[in-house]
Amino acid sequence: NKLYQEFEKFNEEISNYFKKANKEELKNEGYKIKKVIDEFIRGFYDKDSKSEFRTSEANLRSILETLELTISDVDNPGLGTLNRLFMAVELLHLKKDSWPGLKLGLIEELEAHLHPQVQMKVIEKLQDNNDIQLILTTHSPNLASKIKLENLIICTNDIAFPMGSDYTELDKDDYIFLEKFLDVTKSNLFFAKGVILVEGWSEEILIPTLAKEIGYDLTENEVSVINVGNVGFNHYYKIFLRKDDSDAMNVRVSVVNDVDVREYKKANNNKKNEEVYQRECKEEFKNKNDNIKHFDQSNPERTQNIIKPFITPEWTLEWCLYKSELMNDIFIEVTKKVHPKIFSTNSYEEELANRLLNSNLRFNKTKIAYELENIIKTSNSFNEIDFNKEESYKNDTISYLIEAIKYACRN
Repeated sequence: NKLYQEFEKFNEEISNYFKKANKEELKNEGYKIKKVIDEFIRGFYDKDSKSEFRTSEANLRSILETLELTISDVDNPGLGTLNRLFMAVELLHLKKDSWPGLKLGLIEELEAHLHPQVQMKVIEKLQDNNDIQLILTTHSPNLASKIKLENLIICTNDIAFPMGSDYTELDKDDYIFLEKFLDVTKSNLFFAKGVILVEGWSEEILIPTLAKEIGYDLTENEVSVINVGNVGFNHYYKIFLRKDDSDAMNVRVSVVNDVDVREYKKANNNKKNEEVYQRECKEEFKNKNDNIKHFDQSNPERTQNIIKPFITPEWTLEWCLYKSELMNDIFIEVTKKVHPKIFSTNSYEEELANRLLNSNLRFNKTKIAYELENIIKTSNSFNEIDFNKEESYKNDTISYLIEAIKYACRN
């Protein structure tokens, strides 16, 4: 009623402005304009016709259609601003105190036209509203990283997979950990068809390039490499494990990890007996494989066979690169380039072992991985190898990386 009354009053004021009421108003510009128009109108219609100025009919629909809502001090608002403004107005309906029904809002792809920082602001505000229920769809890792994991639902292959504690094998500590460490980069795993979990920058840098060179483009296969930073593989891979394994996610997860058995003794930097070293590697290899219990080698058709470990056959990634027939030459070349003063002697192996034993000594693994990646891109080392045939590489110390790539790519 208030809008209607004010609109009627405004229309009356507009109409009066264009009317001739007394001699003083003969000078009124509004009257002069109307007089000219009326002369034409009487000629176009009939002698009694006249024009009338008003803004719109005084009914609610017409009034509302003439109202404009915008952000103060924002000229020419873009689509992102209009998107946020539209959501704010629609959410007004859910804030009615008198509404007795279900307060449920549906928002599709709210990230449209919003840059990442704005997405974060919007989702934080939406999650602050405890008195309404919202269902959102998104393809944004930014939003996925900001939403509480228990509130996420992954939709794939016409099946919905809630991430709540009633459905996953994540425990309370896992949820606490992931809310701290599941950042934008790691949230890519929610949208991938395959995942390779690694424990450091070296693997994250090398694996995509190695994959492309052996014929398995990770981008084409929609596979994400997730660097967990040497902590808590189980926190991440358990995201994909369901308490009810009848509906397992159709996402393959490769867990790439170092066996971490030293070939040299830390006390005196002397090399271990080969038999002892190999036995220790096999024992630790089995222990680390057994820690990931969700891949049953005896029953490869089991529904939840999606998590598979790939452990280095020897010490670390760098040691395997050094021992690799495929990578040995270029690995030595790169380490000497990155650290010429360290690896200028004839005792290369002992010096490499010393650097791996004493992590506090200068040894730039990330720089070495970066240089290796550049060489792999331009090298012809892999051109003559058929990586679809396991026998062509199975005895090489980097075979675990190749197998991890192939598995995540569903080969």
